[in-house]
Amino acid sequence: MSNAQRLEALTCAMALAPGVYARNRMFDLFNKAAISRARCRAITLRDIVRHLGHACAVSVLPDNDGFAAGSSRAARFILRYQIPQMYLERVASISRLELAIVRLLATRAQISFLPADDADRTLVQDALMRLLLADDETQIAKVARPLSS
Repeated sequence: MSNAQRLEALTCAMALAPGVYARNRMFDLFNKAAISRARCRAITLRDIVRHLGHACAVSVLPDNDGFAAGSSRAARFILRYQIPQMYLERVASISRLELAIVRLLATRAQISFLPADDADRTLVQDALMRLLLADDETQIAKVARPLSS
């Protein structure tokens, strides 16, 4: 499993269950730059969902800018929404997995205009399984493995 896949899986876990990887309990783990990036990205995804409860003009479009057919770059999406009461317009570039996370969190928060589907659930489950089935014994896998039983 590549570092990018690990980071994406960890971001998924931190977004869906923020208390599992607590910074105060695993301080040494969070001293690593990649872990901090995953934590920040998870917080961003949770903030987006919190905003969606008040948002209007929500759109999700494929980000085709610079994406060539057959390219190895992962597909990305542009999530755009407005909160008129705050004079806020937000535009976020997110991966397919991050979109699935946002949809699942939105469904959990009973936000009906961005529903999760089975493909989203499968994508998130696959990402979380990568944490449990890590081929190396990273601290992340050691922590995640007992939580699965």
